[in-house]
Amino acid sequence: MTGLGLTAWIYLLDKKIKEQVDSNILQGTRKEIPGGRIYLCNCHNEGMAFGIGPKDQKNCQGISAAALGAAAGEYLRQNIQQKPMIGRIGLGMVMGGGLSNYMDRCEKGYVTDYISFRTSHKKLQKIVFNLSDVCIIAGTGLWLLSGLLPSHKNKTIKIKKNKKRC
Repeated sequence: MTGLGLTAWIYLLDKKIKEQVDSNILQGTRKEIPGGRIYLCNCHNEGMAFGIGPKDQKNCQGISAAALGAAAGEYLRQNIQQKPMIGRIGLGMVMGGGLSNYMDRCEKGYVTDYISFRTSHKKLQKIVFNLSDVCIIAGTGLWLLSGLLPSHKNKTIKIKKNKKRC
């Protein structure tokens, strides 16, 4: 799967999950997943990741659009320069997650977050996120990791011909 295929897959999957959460879980409530360590919840986040940053939707949309544009530009640059595939996959993840959250902001005025963990740490219990957030963080990590790897440009290999004849 290419980076752009991954972008589409993440966008569509997260959009479907958010639709299910908005339809089946009352906003502000939690449902425990069997095993008891993870909750499904419906949290409307009007700010940026983890509720930080501006609450004004125009600012959030502008920041999101700029970040998406930067990720798309970097993806294009990495393709042209034949950078390692891991970076392009990471950027595909960033674009898919970013696009899903951006469209939420544009369509609804907030982002639907739906995953939370049961933990003894009070601050960690308050964190609610979605698949897009996970993809943005993991994709950024892959992209940064790719900066440590060599490019895979097509290299011409010179083959020495053996002058001996049988």
